[in-house]
Amino acid sequence: MTKFTELKQKWMSDKDVRSEYEAHAHEFEIARALIEARSNAGMTQAQVAERMGTTQSVVARIESGANLPSMKSVIRYASAINARPVLQLIPDKRKAA
Repeated sequence: MTKFTELKQKWMSDKDVRSEYEAHAHEFEIARALIEARSNAGMTQAQVAERMGTTQSVVARIESGANLPSMKSVIRYASAINARPVLQLIPDKRKAA
């Protein structure tokens, strides 16, 4: 097990930390999807930024998961990596009905 995995496991055993993490799970999922799409496109943040007409730090913020990017930003980001965004709403099986 990696040090990060061990540390995350320790943190997640704290109910307050777990609750806060779960409250932001959607932001993390979006960030993970953006980073994965950029990586699959074989591009760096700097290359995406150039195509978006912005800076690498803006792309880093979009990918950070700290705040949800606007749909306009997601569309510009997708265009920069030669992709298109698809919004899909699926039932959340983690929550009781």
